[in-house]
Amino acid sequence: MEDDQFPLHTAARDGSELRVRALLKADPAAASKKDHDGRTPIFWAVSSDRADIVQQLLTAASDDGKLVRIGIDDTDEAGWTLAHIAASIGSATVLDLLLPYGPDLAAQTAAGQTPLHYAVSRARLPVAERLLAAYPAAARVRDRQRQTPLHRAAAIGSVPLITLLVRHQSPLNTSDASGWTPLFHAAAEGHGDAALALLAAGADPHRLDPDGHGFLDVAADDKVKQWIVDAAKRDAIEL
Repeated sequence: MEDDQFPLHTAARDGSELRVRALLKADPAAASKKDHDGRTPIFWAVSSDRADIVQQLLTAASDDGKLVRIGIDDTDEAGWTLAHIAASIGSATVLDLLLPYGPDLAAQTAAGQTPLHYAVSRARLPVAERLLAAYPAAARVRDRQRQTPLHRAAAIGSVPLITLLVRHQSPLNTSDASGWTPLFHAAAEGHGDAALALLAAGADPHRLDPDGHGFLDVAADDKVKQWIVDAAKRDAIEL
C-alpha cells in the first residue's frame, strides 16, 4: 500500500521474503522501528512463523557492516516477547533461531505468564522441551493466578507434558489462587489419565481445597471419579 507507514512490518507479517530482503537493503534501520502495536518487524515474522524472515531480521546489517539492533527481549503493547510468541504458536524452528541470542525465558506478561506457560497451555511439547532445556527453573514459575505450568498441563490432560514438568521438578502439590493443586484440575476437567500420572508421581490425594473438597469431589462426573479410583487401585496407589 502506498500509504503504508511500516512496509517492512507488513512484508514480514505477510511472509513476503523477497520484499523483506529489498526493504532491508534499502533501509536496514527499519528492522528496529516499532509500529503502532509496539512491534518491530521481527515480531510479525515470528507471529507468522516465517523462520526465513526471522533469520534475515536477526542478521540485518547496516551499511558499515554492523548488525542492526534487534531487542531480543523487547515487548509489544501486550507485554509479549518474541519468545512468548514463538512458544504460543508452537514454532520450535523459530525458537531455535532465537535461543542463541539469549532471550529472557523468565520474562512474564502482565498476567505473569512465561513462554513455558503458553507452550504448555497449547500443548506444544517440542517447544516446552526446548524451553526447559534452556531454562529448567521455568517449571517452577507461577503466574498471577499462582499457577505453575504443571497446573496448565493437568488442566489440558497432557500426560507427556506432566511427565516432562515433573522431571524438571515442577511442584506437585502447590495450590493456585483457587486453592487447587494440579491434581484437582486434572480431575475437574475429566482427565483421569492425567490425574493418575500425577498420583503416580507423588501428588497428595488427601489435600483439600478452601471449601473442604478433595480432588475426587471435584471430578468432572462419577464415571471419571470411578475410573481414577479403579486405576489407582490397580496400580497400588493409595487414595
